[in-house]
Amino acid sequence: MSRKSEPRLAPLPKETTPELSGAFQTYVKVLGFIPNSVLIMQRKPKIVQALSQLAAAIWDPASEVPVAFKRMLAHVASRAHGCSY
Repeated sequence: MSRKSEPRLAPLPKETTPELSGAFQTYVKVLGFIPNSVLIMQRKPKIVQALSQLAAAIWDPASEVPVAFKRMLAHVASRAHGCSY
C-alpha cells in the first residue's frame, strides 16, 4: 500500500509574505487557487515572483496558442506524471 508522504517543508500561510500578494493573484486568476508548492517557495520571494511572471506569460490570452489548448496540454502532461494540477 502506498502512502502519500508529507512535504519536507510545510506550506506557509499566504499572509506570511505580503509583498507576494500580486504574484499570488496570478495563480488565483489562472488556477483558481495558490498551489502548495508556491506557498512553500515563498520562503524565497524572488522565485515566486519569477514563476508568477512565467505563468502570466504562458497563460496570456493574447498568445497565438488558444488558452483552451494550453489547459488541455497542461492537464495531459500533469496526468502523465501523476500530478493532480
